[in-house]
Amino acid sequence: MAIASLLLLLFLAFLHSCAGQNHSAANISAIDAAVRDRAFQLFRRTNEIVDVPVSAGAGAAVEASALRVRSNAMWADGVNATAGFTIPPRVVPTPFTRRVAIVFERFQANSSSDLFAAPRGYALAAPVVGLLAFDASTGPNNELALRALGAPVRVEFKNLSSVNGFNATTSRCLTFATSGKAVATHAVESGSSCVVPGTGHYGVAVRVETPPPPPPPPPTAVRERWWLWKVGAGAGGVAVASFLAISVAGAVRWSRRRQREEMERRALSGEELGKMAVRGSRMPSAKMVRTRPEVEEGSPPPWRKS
Repeated sequence: MAIASLLLLLFLAFLHSCAGQNHSAANISAIDAAVRDRAFQLFRRTNEIVDVPVSAGAGAAVEASALRVRSNAMWADGVNATAGFTIPPRVVPTPFTRRVAIVFERFQANSSSDLFAAPRGYALAAPVVGLLAFDASTGPNNELALRALGAPVRVEFKNLSSVNGFNATTSRCLTFATSGKAVATHAVESGSSCVVPGTGHYGVAVRVETPPPPPPPPPTAVRERWWLWKVGAGAGGVAVASFLAISVAGAVRWSRRRQREEMERRALSGEELGKMAVRGSRMPSAKMVRTRPEVEEGSPPPWRKS
């Protein structure tokens, strides 16, 4: 019963963790879709950055902006945009298209901690940012990747020096999956910038000091525990000895009863004896004599003498 209850609790915890991951993935995808659709509605001219307001119904506090740019212009000049991203020259969209819509996202602190999870032993030190690209020629449903053939794409996280515990040598740049889980980490570049592979969601995390182990118990507590162990061991020994004694007594009684039953069975299966009265007492007697008396030297039996 206890094992079944434990297995049930583990199964429920597994379902809860899976449901939590699916919920985070759905929220992130919904936010990206809302920002993308609103950005395509606001585009008016090429190479013009537009602020994208996100409604409260998206489920998170996000600051977003977007830019529509020609692929040849991005290849030649790159893009210096908001949210800390720097797209250098010699970056091409994959698959290739003539015009690219680039969306920049910056999640607020509460939304970052709710939707994205840092690795064990680390904590987010800055809001998570996102870089998305879409085919501006065909519509918002065709997502693109950005491939850097020269210098890599960078994102700079500002105001990290004021964060307690930030150290560029021990902090890590994070790449998040759509589920909100960190799937890749690498070292922070000079200052507070991170090199990113292209589109995606990125963050930076600082190492969290693990709490020290609890102090050892005082000697009095150790003695009390040892006394409890001794009492428990003595009680257990008495219980085991009592169980063994009862078991041995029961085995002896069962053996004797089996022997008595066997004797009775053999007695019932043999020849039945008769009864005779001797001085007022009834005693068993055989119905016949197996060994006949022999007459010595031809003398007649005593009962035939006249």
